[in-house]
Amino acid sequence: MTQAMKRGLGRGLESLLPPPITSEAEEGSGYRAVPIDSIIPNRQQPRTVFDEEKLRELSASIREQGLIQPLAVSRLSDGRYELIAGERRLRASRMAGLEEVPVVIREVDSEGMLALSIIENIQREDLNPIEEANAYQELMGQFNHTQDDVAKKVGKSRVAVANCVRLLRLPRVVQDDVASGRYSAGHARAILAVEGLHEQLKVRERIIREMPTVRDVEKMVQALSGNGKKTARKGTALTPQMNELCERMKQSLGTKVALAPGGNGGRITIEYYSPQDLDRIFSRIIGS
Repeated sequence: MTQAMKRGLGRGLESLLPPPITSEAEEGSGYRAVPIDSIIPNRQQPRTVFDEEKLRELSASIREQGLIQPLAVSRLSDGRYELIAGERRLRASRMAGLEEVPVVIREVDSEGMLALSIIENIQREDLNPIEEANAYQELMGQFNHTQDDVAKKVGKSRVAVANCVRLLRLPRVVQDDVASGRYSAGHARAILAVEGLHEQLKVRERIIREMPTVRDVEKMVQALSGNGKKTARKGTALTPQMNELCERMKQSLGTKVALAPGGNGGRITIEYYSPQDLDRIFSRIIGS
């Protein structure tokens, strides 16, 4: 693979891909040309929205210069190939009328294919926040990963992954707003602090109508929910030992955990973000 190709693929993704499968005749290049119709899309592609204008621009470039960066694929038993990375390039190549495209053949399992698809899209900033959250959730639900596991795979902090997945707790209409870029994920996360669907939708309407900053929305939500400084002083503070226990539970369960002590007892709150996430957490707790 040429240096230009390596730069286009991205260091993080390149380091995670298994070595290419090559025949003796292909040892020097590491890639080969295959019929474009023999490639099927990645069945675990996390991205669902593609910018048609950008696809047309990429297609025009490919029509003029060819596809410089090969696609990463895995071989199927029926002689076809499944795409691992390069969905935009595959679509644009079809749009450009290419009959053959260069590919690098890799051996990856379902988990690896999903992780690589997520990583490629994240590196290129191609996923909207909701697509990214769903992709993380699929890694956790389908492969029983914690948020720490996912964070390590995609090269992000656990907090960043947790904040992203929290978006899936929002009403569908708010998720659609974020996916379409109507307002930011930061605006949407502020809505999470509001209790009740009706009140959340009222905040959404104000965001659309007034287009405030994220900080302004947070202040608006504090006023609505009574989470000002006066309320924040109420309750029993956690001891260092309790804070440590809480953090260990977060790490073990891969989700947000809150302790609320009271008298000789208290309350533990464990958050989940989908039915699959609940199943994963349940399995972690009972050890099955």
